[in-house]
Amino acid sequence: MLTAAILLLPFFAAVPLQAQNLPLLKRLLETRGCPRCDLFGVSLNRADLFGANLSGAILSRADLIDADLTAADLMEANLNNANMRNAFLSDADLSRADLSRADIRGANLENANLSASFLKDASLQFANLKCTNLSGAKLGQSDLRNANLTGANLRGADLTAADLSGANLSGADLREADLSDARLNKAILKDANLCGALMPNRSKSRRGCPVKGEPQAVFKMNNYCNYCHAIYTEPQWINIF
Repeated sequence: MLTAAILLLPFFAAVPLQAQNLPLLKRLLETRGCPRCDLFGVSLNRADLFGANLSGAILSRADLIDADLTAADLMEANLNNANMRNAFLSDADLSRADLSRADIRGANLENANLSASFLKDASLQFANLKCTNLSGAKLGQSDLRNANLTGANLRGADLTAADLSGANLSGADLREADLSDARLNKAILKDANLCGALMPNRSKSRRGCPVKGEPQAVFKMNNYCNYCHAIYTEPQWINIF
């Protein structure tokens, strides 16, 4: 009898948890705002949460498959172990969010802000991360196979032991990124800046670094994203006399 009670405990514990979340869930769906709410394990499959305010919310183990979170505020949200497959998160703010072990396969995160976010052990296969801000993000051991990281800002990102096989990193900013033990098999690195990056063999890359005596840096529109970045061109002399 004791064994049976222990086995049934998770089932009975889940009932009051769901009931406790219902008012918050209703509030979120009606107002698209529930900052710092405890929404642990809620089902928001295909939910329309365009522009929703969920900053600091607990969404651990939540079902967000196919949910529309375009331009949503998820800053510092807890999304660890969340199921976010094929979710729409373009232009969303996920800075400093916890997405560790989250399933984000096939999600659209174009132009999203994931700076200083935690994505350790996250699954991002085939995710669209074009022009995404991932500066300072923790992506250790994450699965980024075949992900689109075109023009992404990965400056200072931790990509130790990450799988980037087949990923498109064209025009990506990887300055000072840690790629030690990362897998880059068939990854596309055209126009990527790897200045100061720690490579899989633990050597430091000089690719993209300015060379003393060469032309100075000026700003030009990024060919992959709609923002300006420094390139090196012929010196610009200004006559101040």
